[in-house]
Amino acid sequence: MIRLRTALAAAAAVALLPLTAACGDSDQGTAERAATGEQADAAPADEDPATEEEPAEEEPAEDTELAVGDGFRYKDGVKITVTKVSELRASDFGEYDTKPEADRTGFRVSWDITNGAKKPMDLDAWGFDAQGASTGGTTESISAENGSRMMAGRLAPGKTGRFTAEYALAKSDGRDIVFTMTRMDENADILAEDPHWTGSIK
Repeated sequence: MIRLRTALAAAAAVALLPLTAACGDSDQGTAERAATGEQADAAPADEDPATEEEPAEEEPAEDTELAVGDGFRYKDGVKITVTKVSELRASDFGEYDTKPEADRTGFRVSWDITNGAKKPMDLDAWGFDAQGASTGGTTESISAENGSRMMAGRLAPGKTGRFTAEYALAKSDGRDIVFTMTRMDENADILAEDPHWTGSIK
């Protein structure tokens, strides 16, 4: 009887393993970080690496904690790279555009999406949002026709699309922003953290 109970318990534990693994695996994908100036520059040939003082090890950032210029690749091969956050100029606005108030900074977030998956991607199944990162602060959406690229429609496999979104942030909230992309198609992992990019309006 004891052996039977032990065998049944072991079988139950094995049966639960796939379920436990599935619940614990909530990663959307991996970060692909842009090389910084320090990383890109090779050390001079006349320097002895052994004599260089090694910097203290830093805790690696989470794959969803990204900087402007970094990419995020989803498990199906789709990659998003936020390329820049730029301040809007008067020439960016058309006659009928919604311009920011005098006490707010208008800015544009630009990003690329590369469809590395094997089937067309529905661009309408994505959400995005920008918020202040210096002291917090809520942004408002504005329109700036010149240079704007709305993300909509479908993107074929192997193709890259470039898109933008325009916002205004109170000047009292500084110039740092955090931009978040949310995937809502059948390949999205609802348990996983959305990737977000932090950078300054330039």
